[in-house]
Amino acid sequence: MTEPSKLKPAELLEYGMAGVDLDSPSGTKFFRLEYLMASAAGINSTKVAAIQVGSAAELAAQLEHSNRMANTELGIVVADSVDDDLMVEALRQYLESGVSQTILVLGKRGSTWSLQWIGYQGDRNSTIAKELAQRFGVAANKVKASATFRRRAPEHPLVVDTRVSRMLRLSVKSRQAVMLVGPPGTGKTQMVAEITEEIARDPRSYGMTTVHDPLFVTPDESWTTRELVGGDTVDDKGKICFSPGHVLEAIAQDRWLVLDEANRADLDRIFGGLLTWLSGQAVIVGRVSADPRSSPIVLDWNEKPYSEVVGRDRLRGKYVSPEPIIYKAGTDWRILGTYNAVDAQRVFRFGEALGRRFGHVPVGAPDDISFSVALRSRIAKTKWALSKKDADRIHEILGVIYSAHFNYLDPMGPAALLSIPDYVSAGLQETSDSEIPRLIAEAYLAGMGSWLALYDRDERMEDVAEVVGSDDVLGGEWEWLRGQLKTLR
Repeated sequence: MTEPSKLKPAELLEYGMAGVDLDSPSGTKFFRLEYLMASAAGINSTKVAAIQVGSAAELAAQLEHSNRMANTELGIVVADSVDDDLMVEALRQYLESGVSQTILVLGKRGSTWSLQWIGYQGDRNSTIAKELAQRFGVAANKVKASATFRRRAPEHPLVVDTRVSRMLRLSVKSRQAVMLVGPPGTGKTQMVAEITEEIARDPRSYGMTTVHDPLFVTPDESWTTRELVGGDTVDDKGKICFSPGHVLEAIAQDRWLVLDEANRADLDRIFGGLLTWLSGQAVIVGRVSADPRSSPIVLDWNEKPYSEVVGRDRLRGKYVSPEPIIYKAGTDWRILGTYNAVDAQRVFRFGEALGRRFGHVPVGAPDDISFSVALRSRIAKTKWALSKKDADRIHEILGVIYSAHFNYLDPMGPAALLSIPDYVSAGLQETSDSEIPRLIAEAYLAGMGSWLALYDRDERMEDVAEVVGSDDVLGGEWEWLRGQLKTLR
């Protein structure tokens, strides 16, 4: 690669953008630009991220949801044509958030790429911004960070066993495929979101060199191999062609793939060649067209950290070629999933072959003490403030209910019960504190009634009734709730 210090500013940008296909969804297409701009700024290339946008509204959404841009030292926005004023406003708001330190806009003036705007946040980031501003002859705009902004932090942090957290971290570090397994409401999806955020802040701590935005998809029972991997479809001209599925699209964009509630689909049936691929072997997953001479589409692994597609231009089927199109997942690429072990009895289970390809992290329901800690946090953050007397009463009742579930019924996470304090605090604005058991019963029915209805004729429900229906918990409200369950069966 050409030494950046020997390139003039215009040459550096043109060289960085040379050969970039703006129509490609690949997440690695700006790799050379990121390297050159990192060198120009005097920082490590892993601290630079570039994204492409077509409008200011699109920019705001991408910045909000991009892990690659989060906590970078230098963010690059590549815009072929966009309203400058709206873009600058969106970037100012993003910098105010304190998420990224320095942002620049790279756009076209005629047929030439040029640096059009530089903004930075905080005095400690001025060195990078001013270095680039001096080199490219563009003013550096300082933006004051907002003291009240909080970057996509979960509204209610999880209470997770430290050993389970370690299992997840080490599994993601050491394996390409990881599945979080546990009952509903235990925070599996939030754990995936939090670990991807953690890696975005410091990929090196996970032995990685790049940041990857996760692509969340929710399988369902209608899925076939075409949805997951790819397969034949009919184009607008009535011709059969290959359409990439979620796995191939994630690799093309260099994003991690997250299969949320994975057991909603029969993955044993639709994984097909992915079983071989996950064991480290290349597999053919289709052809560009029905013509047997057309390019085979191969799924393989890259020896580099990032993912890439070799021969992408042949995917459009403009000409027949025997040369393969190769989707290569990088060493940093991951496929993650969440698996509801309770619903697995009624939906789909993983077969042994598929199960061996994934590392399994058990995410169980927390014990009474952990639930109590999480509940105190939720009660303290209700929209309408609660008196200490009301807060203690809510904590006491919900603690007993959770303990009864934990001791007598099948595993269920605490999410639904943890949402009840918000309902009760809202209700107390209209009623008196004597209504707390009634309000809890209503929220309990609304959030968990369908689940409780499954046990309505189970003898274990009588054990729950003895505890939850006592006078110091729900009292007569339990009978009202029980009477409503038949409507939810």
